[in-house]
Amino acid sequence: MRGKSTRSEAARWVGIGALAAATAWMTFDTNGFERLLRALAPSESAWLYPTKPLTTLMAEQIWLAAAASVLAILLGSVLGAVALTRFGIAFRDLVLSAGNLAQTVPTVALMALLVPLTGYGPEPVIIALTLYGVLPIALNVVAGIESVPPEVRDAATGIGMRRLQRLVRVELPLAMPVIMGGVKNVVVINVSAATLGAVVAAGGLGMPILAGFHDYNDAYILEGALPSITLALLLDRLLTTRPRWDRS
Repeated sequence: MRGKSTRSEAARWVGIGALAAATAWMTFDTNGFERLLRALAPSESAWLYPTKPLTTLMAEQIWLAAAASVLAILLGSVLGAVALTRFGIAFRDLVLSAGNLAQTVPTVALMALLVPLTGYGPEPVIIALTLYGVLPIALNVVAGIESVPPEVRDAATGIGMRRLQRLVRVELPLAMPVIMGGVKNVVVINVSAATLGAVVAAGGLGMPILAGFHDYNDAYILEGALPSITLALLLDRLLTTRPRWDRS
């Protein structure tokens, strides 16, 4: 069992290394990536988006996704923690229903609604992606903490742990795989959805994709899509955790 687990973990890190190498290669090896795009779209007359280099586009993409993810994790964790308190239980259904309602609004539509308030740029993208990410984080915090067996809580209380000690030292470690599942989903979705920021002039890998649609240039679309896909897959692998019982 331990040998199988070790092989699985080794294969995971090999995959992470391959995805990291592919992402770095596409970002920094301009000539090599252009040759790949030429091979994939030989009929085009231009293969690299001329306005910004891919390093700048990748940096903008990471900034948009990281800012929205950090804010969503912070707000979602607070909201989930409040929902677990005696005060928050009474409002849990109302808060979760409001979160579900917010997620029914299309991302692009929400960005467009925010533009008159924030102007064009990264702000409407970060706000929209944050609002979409808060609910999954909050739900996973609640689900993770509530999944801790009652006998574990009783044992922690029996050895003299107070409520906060029990939460930090017992419940959160056991709930972490469930919580990290929500974090992973939010981060991966934000990396992909940040490409939509191009429609509000936020930059990122959506810029060559948008230009590709405008100019009917498949190479531009691939230039934005391929790094975005590999980055999302890389983060998905990095943030995938296994339950503690599966690590023995």
